[in-house]
Amino acid sequence: MRKLVLVLSVSLVCMLAACSSSGPEAGAQEGTAGGAAPALETGSDAGAAGAAGARAETLTMAAGSEWPAVTDFAEPGPFPIAHERNVGPNGAYDIVRPAQLGEGGRKHPIVSWNNGTLYPIDEYQALLDHWASHGFVVIGAHTNSTRGGAAHKEAIDWIVAENSRSGSPYFEVLDPSRIGAAGHSQGGGATITAGANVPGPTNIVTSMPLMPISAFERPHLAQHTASMLIVSATEDERANRVADQAFEDVTTELVDAQFVGVHEDAMNPGIHGATVAWLRYQLMDDATARAEFYPAGTCGLCGDEGWARIRHKNSPS
Repeated sequence: MRKLVLVLSVSLVCMLAACSSSGPEAGAQEGTAGGAAPALETGSDAGAAGAAGARAETLTMAAGSEWPAVTDFAEPGPFPIAHERNVGPNGAYDIVRPAQLGEGGRKHPIVSWNNGTLYPIDEYQALLDHWASHGFVVIGAHTNSTRGGAAHKEAIDWIVAENSRSGSPYFEVLDPSRIGAAGHSQGGGATITAGANVPGPTNIVTSMPLMPISAFERPHLAQHTASMLIVSATEDERANRVADQAFEDVTTELVDAQFVGVHEDAMNPGIHGATVAWLRYQLMDDATARAEFYPAGTCGLCGDEGWARIRHKNSPS
C-alpha cells in the first residue's frame, strides 16, 4: 500500500476558513499501486482541502490557460498536494503532485527530478512541494548516482506509460508533450545529459540544472534539444564553470541565472519563485511567469537583489 500524505496550502485555506497560525494538515490516506486516485478523507481537514480545491477552480485564470493565475511565484500555489513514496521503476522514486488530478479537464505537466551526490531527496522536499502546489506532477529518483541521464529517462518513460494505462491514477490526466527535467549538483549534470536525449529519447522540452557539476556532460550541452534555465551561485566555482560552458555551447533558448549564494542553495527557499516561474512559463504558457526572465535588462529577476547575473542566449522573439 502506498501512503499519501496531503499537505495543504495554508494561505489558501486561511482565506476560506478560520485557521490557526500553525495551519491545518491533511490526514493520511492510502491507495493501491495502479488503483484509482484516492479521495480526500472526510473530516475538517479534508473539508478544508476540498474548499481549497474549489477555490483553485474559481481563481482568475492566466490568459489562454486552464491554470490559475499567480502573482507571487515565491508563494505556494493554489493546489493542495499529495505525496507517493517508493513508486515507479523498482519502487525507487517518490512523486509529489496535486491531490486532485485532472480537475476541469486539466492535463498536468510532468517534471522529473534528480538529486545531488551528497543529498537525499528529502532535503529537496520543500522545493518539489512548491512545484507540485502550482500544478506539476513531480517524480524524483531516490538515487544519488544520477550521472548519465538514465534516472530521468526511467522516470519519464514510466510515468508517461502510466498516463496511458487504464486503472492508473495518472490515466489521461498528464500532458506528455510538456515534460521538464531538473536536478542539483550531479543531478544537474544528469539533467543536461537527459536534455540531450541521452541515454535515449526523453521528450524533455525544458531543463533546469541547479548548481550543476559536469563530469562528462559538456558534449551534451551542444546537443541539448530543450530550452534551459541554468542556475549557478556566486560562491560556487564549479557551477559557474558549467554555466559559462553552457552559455558558449547551448544552441537552444538559454537563461543563465546566478543566485547570490552557495552550492547548497538548491535547497534555499530563495530559488522557489524563479524555478516555478520557469516551469510555468515553459510548461504552462504563463505570460506573467515569462516576464520574470524577459525582456533582458528589465525582467523580474533582472532587478532582484537575490540574483547577481541574468544572461540570455537564443531568446525567443
